Amino acid sequence: MDRQRWRRSSGGLIVLALLVVLVSTAAGCGGPVDAGGGPLELGEADNGKIYTVKAGDTIQVVLPGNPTTGYEWTADLNEEAGEILEQGDEPAYMRDPTEGNVVGVGGRFILTFEAKAAGEATLRLVYSRSFEDVEPLETFEAHIIVE
Repeated sequence: MDRQRWRRSSGGLIVLALLVVLVSTAAGCGGPVDAGGGPLELGEADNGKIYTVKAGDTIQVVLPGNPTTGYEWTADLNEEAGEILEQGDEPAYMRDPTEGNVVGVGGRFILTFEAKAAGEATLRLVYSRSFEDVEPLETFEAHIIVE
């Protein structure tokens, strides 16, 4: 291939790569994201974003934490959100893998919700100590649109 054709083709690839990066970045900037019919899995990076699910879909949120500090992730749904999103079982906790039997190791809290009715709700979770009457250490929010 001669230099002129190579420059044109490689320049086009660079433009295409930049376009792909821009589109994928824009998709994560708060616009609605369709869960595609499967369970919607959310994590720290999804805080503040908007998601669309169908009634009956499952939403699973996985967030880092450490219950040995007294902190836990819990749902903080207002009455309206509670009519649209229903929390499943109690939050589960999975300890991070470590070598040996180390005490106080952090891990991941897993909270599961079912989209039970059409509407819009803010899925709000708080990382706090239930025995303290202070603002939560952290919060997680995702706007959920249920169709």
